[in-house]
Amino acid sequence: MGTAVTAVCTCGVTAQILVGGGMATFETTCYFPGSCRSCRSVVQINMLARECQCPECEARDVIPYDDARLARAPGQRVVAQWRGLVLTDGDYECPSCGMPSLRFSDGGMLWD
Repeated sequence: MGTAVTAVCTCGVTAQILVGGGMATFETTCYFPGSCRSCRSVVQINMLARECQCPECEARDVIPYDDARLARAPGQRVVAQWRGLVLTDGDYECPSCGMPSLRFSDGGMLWD
């Protein structure tokens, strides 16, 4: 079962991203938020795909938000985790403004 998270930055960026996989797809699908360097967006990527690519611009320079390069200040609370991927309520680098002001929170949705 998966969950959803909401990403919000003070610059105005907002995104709702699914995390995890469903009962029928958990072996091939592991959704997680990523930062697209090309279109400067927070996007949903499939971490189990051969190559992670942006669903918006199809660029391959997408970095998942569990990467230490994007986490600027550790959070106190885990917002979502799946298959060893962990997302906290800490400060992350925003792909739009480049500042460490992107935060994730519970999106209030479970899915399967």
